[in-house]
Amino acid sequence: ATIATVLAMLLAVPGAYALSRSDFRGKQVVDTLLDLPIVLSPIALGAALLVFFDTPVGSFIERHIISFVFSVPGLVLAQFTVVSALAMRLLKSTFDSIGARYEKVGRVMGCSRTSAFSHVALPLAKPGILAAAILCWARAVGEFGASVTLAGATAMKTETLPISIYLSLASADVERAVAAIFVLVFIALGSLLIVRRVTGAGYGA
Repeated sequence: ATIATVLAMLLAVPGAYALSRSDFRGKQVVDTLLDLPIVLSPIALGAALLVFFDTPVGSFIERHIISFVFSVPGLVLAQFTVVSALAMRLLKSTFDSIGARYEKVGRVMGCSRTSAFSHVALPLAKPGILAAAILCWARAVGEFGASVTLAGATAMKTETLPISIYLSLASADVERAVAAIFVLVFIALGSLLIVRRVTGAGYGA
């Protein structure tokens, strides 16, 4: 989940900034496509990835570069696919909320566009970036559909917390399933509390 979140944030920060600040042909199409992984069933996403690795290109990657199907890298890819769109959407909203005039002032004072991004936009967006990273990590930890479809459900190999719940219930080990559920609930509540603290939501008026 951590690896998937880091990769998603590395893609989402520049991507969301570009979508927020730039106008280009097809921007509305790209913006709409960002919502597709959010509203599409994770199982469908996992199935799409599984089908891709059955194509000539996917098979070449699977055989000669890195194996994703029914393996740990498949978990990372599945979680990345699910959370990257969420990260992009959250960060785009963050950059949209930051007035572009701050960067324009920086440009007037001699900053390049890259410097204005790194020294003006990024510091202002820091709370939103941290909140997005926390939410995406929590979402990745709780991801089930795409993970079990692409990486499978092998105990002690591709066994994430949600897959552990699935395996425990399948073997009638209710106590183990309940323990994993409590861990997930704890992670979710902890993540939400941290996000509220980072963004200042609910504190003061």
